[in-house]
Amino acid sequence: MTTNSQGWLRGQRPFRWITAAISSWLLLAVTLTAQTQQDDTTQRTQLGERQRLVERKMAELENRFTAIAQQIQEKEPERAQRLIAAYQQAKERLVTQRMAEVGALLDQRQFDAAGKKLDEIINALDDLVRVLINQKDDQMTKQQEMEMLQKWKDSIQQMQREQQQQTRETEKVANKEDTLKELEEQIKQVNELIERQQQVMAETSQQSGTNLRELDKIADRQFEVRQRTEALAKEIGGDPNPADPTNPTGEPKPNEEGNPANSGKQPPGQQPPGQQPPGQQPPGQQPPGQQPPGQQPPGQQNQAPRPGQQPLQQAAQSQQRAEEKLVSGKTEDAQRQQQQALENLQQAKQDLEKEQRRIASLPPEALQQMADQQRRTRDKANDLAKEMSEAPKPKQSEEGSENGGQPKSQPGQKSVQEAGDSMQKAAGDLNEQQPEQAERNQKEAEKQLQEALDEIEERLNQLREETQEEKLRRLEARFREMLQRQQVATIMTLEIDDRKTNLGPLGQRDQLLLLRLATEEREISELGQQTYDLLLEDGTSYIFPEVVQDLRTDLNRAGDLLQLERTDPLTQLVQREIEATLEELLEALKETQKSGGGGGGGGGGGGKQPLIKKSAELKMLRANQLRVNRQTRLLDQLKGQSSSDIDLETEIQSTAQRQADLIRILEKIIEEGDQ
Repeated sequence: MTTNSQGWLRGQRPFRWITAAISSWLLLAVTLTAQTQQDDTTQRTQLGERQRLVERKMAELENRFTAIAQQIQEKEPERAQRLIAAYQQAKERLVTQRMAEVGALLDQRQFDAAGKKLDEIINALDDLVRVLINQKDDQMTKQQEMEMLQKWKDSIQQMQREQQQQTRETEKVANKEDTLKELEEQIKQVNELIERQQQVMAETSQQSGTNLRELDKIADRQFEVRQRTEALAKEIGGDPNPADPTNPTGEPKPNEEGNPANSGKQPPGQQPPGQQPPGQQPPGQQPPGQQPPGQQPPGQQNQAPRPGQQPLQQAAQSQQRAEEKLVSGKTEDAQRQQQQALENLQQAKQDLEKEQRRIASLPPEALQQMADQQRRTRDKANDLAKEMSEAPKPKQSEEGSENGGQPKSQPGQKSVQEAGDSMQKAAGDLNEQQPEQAERNQKEAEKQLQEALDEIEERLNQLREETQEEKLRRLEARFREMLQRQQVATIMTLEIDDRKTNLGPLGQRDQLLLLRLATEEREISELGQQTYDLLLEDGTSYIFPEVVQDLRTDLNRAGDLLQLERTDPLTQLVQREIEATLEELLEALKETQKSGGGGGGGGGGGGKQPLIKKSAELKMLRANQLRVNRQTRLLDQLKGQSSSDIDLETEIQSTAQRQADLIRILEKIIEEGDQ
């Protein structure tokens, strides 16, 4: 094969060349069609030759279809198949033969017949272009795939919440008597909580203005009410292991016999040294085995709240805030929080009583209505499965897939399809008045939806890691290129300064070289701008963008000095600091890449995986501080040596600004750590 044809095989160039060629011939065919309507005899005699030129090019193209397809068959089977399909269609539509017929008709000056044939050829070429480009050839970018997967994830989570609600409803109907008894018991517990909360509120009101020890005792009792509130919220939410309301932490009870913790008892209201009282957990911490108030246990975050659950969680939050206010001696604030907690408890009671009445009054046709609702959820699952099947497939590995070389399905697609089948079975069971069997199928659908979510999340994590790795590689390549070019510029500056010192004023050649060096420094600064944009786009690093901006300032400063034909120690200082900064940036990136990307928290991405390790960021912050210290000493040494005190003062002010920036960044990091 020729060098040109080999070039066509790289990437998508064969398709671009072929479609461009067909499009140009399409335009020529349209032109020929228009020209057949003209009356000029000389023009008509030329049309046949032009048509035969198009015919020869089309015949050559058909031959190349198969040649290129053979070349790319192994590495790009889908594209090869498309070329073969285009070749077959061209043969079936007799494109080349029809072009020859048009040429003959033009020679015979049968322009009307030739015009009709050309219309047919144009349509055939249109179809041929569609075969080549209609199917999506370009692989989706990682960002596009992540957006697509996130959209599906959101849809599945919404579907999962609907399915969980329908499963719970079926469970209630299948066990109606047990459900009513359970609701009755929960209402009883809420009534007890309301009574206990009112007692604590009364004690708070009576002890208003008293000493902290008495308020601390009330905080202990508020703590006990909160623990019972949280335990009931977990029980209603379906937690398989709700906390023991009398011992929610799971630790030995203080009054149990034989408990070592009882040895050396403290006076009432006092705690052993170093131990927090019940209402005084350190901020942001919970007792062992306990979730923060209002937060669902792992595995339940995506579940829709059950009747009474959310008000109880909100009550627990207000109760905890009341404890904190009591310990601080702020009784008025504590009373406001206690009142809010009481209102939440009363709302929970109303929700449970409403649910109790609803279950008791379910009509005979309730199962039929539930079946209709289940079918609507099934339709959503089927629609999503269809959308997933029609979306661009992930790139197939060279080894092929396990299903006989067919394109891989999307992450979660099979599980969503299976969930739709389970939902269909559940709807049928409900129609047949078999809620127990329907419940089993609904739980199976829930399981399959969770499997789909797990598969999608796994792929999303993989894409995030790959994206982070690509960004790190791009950063490293850019910094390394900047360093290599800067090292050359620094050496050349030293050489010119040496000639200037030993040989006197610079000649024209050295002056031109300095101008080129000044331009080089500014071009390196533009590379720095590209890395800065990448870091800003990622948005998870505090320190690196600041360092890169300082680096660009130095590069532009070096360019200005060189343009003024300055090669003195000040210019050399600026260039050496540029090199040192780039080396430190590369070293920090190397540390991040060793551990496989960011991780470990840090950054300002609002929960997003940080691109740069926090330890690497802090290392860079330290290096920047050392750099400021080093610059300060060197600038002090340059006093009296620089040809311009104004330039030296500019550098001193710049160094002072960098010191202020470092303090600001450090304060921001400390503030983030305290949140």
